[in-house]
Amino acid sequence: CPSGSWNTTGIRVARVNLPEDVFVDNDGNIYVPDNSNSIQKWLPNAINSIIVAGGSFGSDMNQLKNPIGIFVRNNNLYIVDNGNFRVQKWAYGATSGVTVAGGNSKGSALNQLSNCYGIYVDEHENVYIADRDNNRVMKWMPGATEGIVVAGGNGEGRNSNQLTFPLGIYLDNDANIYIADYYNDRVQMWAQGATNGITVAGGNGGGSAPNQLSLPRAVSVDTRKNVYVLDTFNDRVQKWAPRASSGITIIGSDGRGSRPNQLQSPFGM
Repeated sequence: CPSGSWNTTGIRVARVNLPEDVFVDNDGNIYVPDNSNSIQKWLPNAINSIIVAGGSFGSDMNQLKNPIGIFVRNNNLYIVDNGNFRVQKWAYGATSGVTVAGGNSKGSALNQLSNCYGIYVDEHENVYIADRDNNRVMKWMPGATEGIVVAGGNGEGRNSNQLTFPLGIYLDNDANIYIADYYNDRVQMWAQGATNGITVAGGNGGGSAPNQLSLPRAVSVDTRKNVYVLDTFNDRVQKWAPRASSGITIIGSDGRGSRPNQLQSPFGM
């Protein structure tokens, strides 16, 4: 929200085995891909979780293999099933999912994915996926048999039309795509239909100065276009105002550690 505030210390709300991502719905339910090849859900104030997708290792429609990302839209779970190079749509309460992106083995063709990470699903159920190893962001429309490259896809590099190991992604209300460009230590914004991105955070080399990022993994944007970056190697969350030349630390300003006011190599946001 545009007038949000943050505590200087956090509280633990879930205990998870090697979590890679987190999603919180409008009711405060927490969804996390777990290392047990499942999606765990915590109700508000719950002590224990419930499994809402997967639960066993494999490639069948009722299985997952190293799930790494999660997005929830209209009570449907969209899961980055990374080991199967696909995105699974899992209706809430269902015992199996359906493939809505990839699923054609690992590769770089338009009907394939390769070691993906971040995911975003818009109100029309278009699936945007950070196709990490192919250095691109793909858009898969409902029912499509192949995706469309909407960012990157021009090889690994630092040019404005390139990405290097894209991870977290986010779409704002104008359908601009924000990308945590991991190895370029920056966040790139791509307008719909653009052939180049614009740097909106970082881009000044890897480092811990206010104008730098170091291996960012996740990004979010509020209604005022403030950009929030999970600055993983710096163990902090940075807020970048529109057209700002540097960010401010809003979470994790006391170094790496396990105290309530610290983060340690955070992955999802």
